[in-house]
Amino acid sequence: MEVQKLLDLTELAEVLGRSPETIKKDLRRNPLAVPPRLQLPGTRLLRWRAVDVEAWLEQYVRPTAPKDAPR
Repeated sequence: MEVQKLLDLTELAEVLGRSPETIKKDLRRNPLAVPPRLQLPGTRLLRWRAVDVEAWLEQYVRPTAPKDAPR
């Protein structure tokens, strides 16, 4: 089993370009506004798998038309 990189709240905030406080608010108000998180047994620490964050971000990528495409 390969150990995967886990992000804490500060690292996730840096990746998303948002403040940790905003992410905490979104977790309560609109959980779909943040990547899925891990719930580690016996702890309340907030952690995210880097691969899950990347996959979550990929779903919001908009394809762009080539510069020479007709309009």
